[in-house]
Amino acid sequence: RFRLLFCSYFSQTVNLLRTDSSLYCVSAWNDQGYDHTAEDTTMLYRVETMPGLGWLLKRSLFKEELELTWPSADKQWDWDMWMRTPAVRKGRECIIPDVSRTFHFGSTGLNMNPYFQTTYFAKHKVNTIPDARLDHLDRLRQEGYEELIQLLVRAGTMLDHSKSPCDEEFVPDVKEKINILLIQMKTENDFETWLEVA
Repeated sequence: RFRLLFCSYFSQTVNLLRTDSSLYCVSAWNDQGYDHTAEDTTMLYRVETMPGLGWLLKRSLFKEELELTWPSADKQWDWDMWMRTPAVRKGRECIIPDVSRTFHFGSTGLNMNPYFQTTYFAKHKVNTIPDARLDHLDRLRQEGYEELIQLLVRAGTMLDHSKSPCDEEFVPDVKEKINILLIQMKTENDFETWLEVA
């Protein structure tokens, strides 16, 4: 059953990868797709990273770029971290689902332990609908996605930044409403504010 879910997802998204040069992968995993944050099995996003845990890329990308510089076994870092570097990504993005189509089941290994498995991976939502159809695939191409994001921002309501994000009233409890939270990043690698909010 899992194979059908996985293959159905990629069969619906592979054409985006083939036709949009601003993409470098399609991933079946959403790093932010927790039980309490992910719910729409039809929704996809473009992200500036490579989430891993089940992904698709073009053979030409692998043969012409990645294979030539793939980290050797003596390197003490993970290939997925390497895939996220600016030198590999080259400004390209990845498609991810709102609700993941894959999951992580190992609790031991080089970079894994039972605590991390329980606190991070076990709390992710995974799609269980075998025939989940993906909506608005045409909006996932770069130009269409940028237009959609601008439309959503214009329709959104700015949150009251004088309140603490930890305040229960910071985000109104209203469904179907777009709320906008601004954070400041001084550099591309500045995650201090994001980590505080998260």
